[in-house]
Amino acid sequence: MSQGQEDWKEAIWAIAVATQAGGAIAFPVLMGLAVGWWIDNRLHTLPWITLLLTLVGIVVGPIIAYRWVTGSVKQHMRDRNKEDA
Repeated sequence: MSQGQEDWKEAIWAIAVATQAGGAIAFPVLMGLAVGWWIDNRLHTLPWITLLLTLVGIVVGPIIAYRWVTGSVKQHMRDRNKEDA
């Protein structure tokens, strides 16, 4: 594979990882918001459950993204080392 093709392949991989990491951060926040809103509406409570679950999503999302990205990068580096050998 030529250097130009290799560069494009790496760029596309990086964009894919960044996109999935963004989704891994946003999804728990949005799920906390949606589930909290639903529970608050069912129980006719103030938005405390919504706030609590949204904050949980804000904490959990980056942790999930970090773990996924580090694992993905390690796997990518292993695959690149196998190709080079």
